[in-house]
Amino acid sequence: MEGNIEATGRVIGNVGVLDLRKATKETVATIARVGNVGVMLVSPDTVALAGSIKVGNLGAVIEAPADARLINGQEVIGQDYFKDVTEPVDLVVNGSLYIESEVPVDDIEKGLGSLAVNGELTYPGNIAGALQPKIRHVNGQTIPYAPGDRVVRGSLSVNESFLRSIGDPISLVVLGNLKLPEVVPNDLLSRSLAGLRVYGRVRCHEENAETLYSLMGDSAGQPRMRIVLAGFELVERPLVLDNATLESLSSSKLYCTDRIEVGPGADEALLDARIEGLASDDIVLCPAVLRHAVAPKLATLGTRAVFYEGELWKVDDDQELVGSRFDFTQDKATLVVNGSLTIDPSIEPRVLADRLDKVHNFGYIECTREQMGAIQARLGISEGTLEHGAQSEDSDHVSVGNVGHLIL
Repeated sequence: MEGNIEATGRVIGNVGVLDLRKATKETVATIARVGNVGVMLVSPDTVALAGSIKVGNLGAVIEAPADARLINGQEVIGQDYFKDVTEPVDLVVNGSLYIESEVPVDDIEKGLGSLAVNGELTYPGNIAGALQPKIRHVNGQTIPYAPGDRVVRGSLSVNESFLRSIGDPISLVVLGNLKLPEVVPNDLLSRSLAGLRVYGRVRCHEENAETLYSLMGDSAGQPRMRIVLAGFELVERPLVLDNATLESLSSSKLYCTDRIEVGPGADEALLDARIEGLASDDIVLCPAVLRHAVAPKLATLGTRAVFYEGELWKVDDDQELVGSRFDFTQDKATLVVNGSLTIDPSIEPRVLADRLDKVHNFGYIECTREQMGAIQARLGISEGTLEHGAQSEDSDHVSVGNVGHLIL
């Protein structure tokens, strides 16, 4: 549709892949605006059209042949990948690409035309000479590995049994997260691993941290380390500390990978007697009346805590806050949003300001422009997104919601 774009163009939500490789001026002219775009694909013939579309945030622009094969997600090139290929294949991978060590160099030279990767590229070092001239774009880490390396794709959990199962020392490459849920003998770690590279996060106990650092050296992929304090028990799930749980604890020092919630009925004396230290990668939620019992137990400065007044309202998924919710509570409420919350537009901003003590936002909150002021006035921790859904100048245009892959 041609004519006045502002009057007739479509408004499209967020798009994962906006494919303009075969677009025309006519198809582009039908679009008034696109939200955030992860990847914009253009061909040599459509490069000029990229600037004709109004978009929000743009992750990457990739130029590729119009007939290039597009792959969304993880892709693995094995030794038979190019078996039936008669012409070189142009590849665009929107995700991660892993090339196995068995792939012949000749297959890369003859079977691969060009390569673009919006993500992580992992390949055996012996094919680097043939691969590098084919690469047109990589928006992520490039990870070469040696033929003798043991490569693990995804998360790996290492315990003493795993280490003892290793014969000769191995060089370990982890394309994901590495976890040591229990303390293992450091001499066993050193005997089993000749080297270690991690492209993700590492979680280990303080007792093993120094040895792991020495194994990773300077080529570790610079992983983020999460270290469980010495003497702490690792808890890999959300933890609710009520009286029954406190009575049954086997350790008085707890390191939790998820949220810790102190029950409103927890006994203060029991808390003081059974808990010596608390640490969380997430957050500690505790009634304000128990603050003096819990605050001194927080083991690290990185452990965040919310000491809340009144009722605790948690949003961990997609929810709507309706006005009648306030009819069934006498106290003020503390709102903790980890998921997505939509506030009913009919709720008066004054009701939100009067009935909410604090709003801690780690997720997404949508409200009206008028309600936004009330929410902002009650914000405590603000690490999420707060947006208003007021009508815009494009509200009468044809609109399309969020799209994973859009071809124009």
